[in-house]
Amino acid sequence: MSESDEVVEEEIQQLDDIEALQTALAEEKERAENYLGSWQRCQADLANFKKRAEQDKAEIIQFASSALVQSLLPVLDDFERAFGSAPAELAESNWTEGVRLIYNKLKAILEAQGLTEIEAKGEPFDPRLHEAVMQQEGEEGLVIEETQKGYRFKDKMLRPSLVVVGRGITKRRSRARD
Repeated sequence: MSESDEVVEEEIQQLDDIEALQTALAEEKERAENYLGSWQRCQADLANFKKRAEQDKAEIIQFASSALVQSLLPVLDDFERAFGSAPAELAESNWTEGVRLIYNKLKAILEAQGLTEIEAKGEPFDPRLHEAVMQQEGEEGLVIEETQKGYRFKDKMLRPSLVVVGRGITKRRSRARD
């Protein structure tokens, strides 16, 4: 073999080595891109998990608050019934005023936590907010009377208002006697 053949063979070997190295480099680049993509997806999954965990935690806290507030609603109802049935001579007493202050304080605390009353009397009947317990003569479709207050807690329905709804005014015919 001549020296020129050896040089040519050496160059061919070098070209083969370069091609092999380029192929290996391309494979390693692809593998690195796959690892980077996987790492980025894992990082995004972790961020989403953290957000979901925070949301779940907030919902649990809100649910616990909601359950506590709902368990206190009968106490508010009892206070209101007591004030409504108090004898006239006790209505203006210092003791009654003290109890009324306690009621107002409890109600203010619950409102600060997110409790709101549902407006009912004089409003159009809304089955999402009101539960009809009776119909009486009155303006059709309007709430005539509220038998139990309804409440929302942070924009969620806690308890619907129990209401009496107007069914319309019926005209009575008078009979003329001859």
